Amino acid sequence: MSTLISKILVVADGSPVSEQALIEAIHIAKIFNSTVIAIHPMQRQDPVQVKAGKEVIDRYEGMVKGAGLAFEWLFVEDQPGPAAVKVAERRGVDLIVVGSLGEKGIKRKLIPSTVEYIVKNAGCDVYVVKSKGPLF
Repeated sequence: MSTLISKILVVADGSPVSEQALIEAIHIAKIFNSTVIAIHPMQRQDPVQVKAGKEVIDRYEGMVKGAGLAFEWLFVEDQPGPAAVKVAERRGVDLIVVGSLGEKGIKRKLIPSTVEYIVKNAGCDVYVVKSKGPLF
């Protein structure tokens, strides 16, 4: 039997909403025994960004492997939206799980969101996880 969702991609930027997206990806991956692929996009690879990115990836890897799932990761020199779409296409990803801050109004009109780009351009399904504010 083939797996319906064998590869799930998550954009790993270290933000709380990105971590929420990872948690959702883990829940889905456990159902389908999927591989979770995390990408850390950056404009250019300088030592500070690489170190910060490696810390995020290490934390995400611990969460995914702690759930008993396969994990892959890579740094991508690109904007988050295009990076996610390109990697998903090249790696045969079945689902992209991405976090959204839910920007509204003028800010949303002026700054096209990563989520919008991914939803419009991805060749696979996209699951958008909305930011959950603090409980208190």
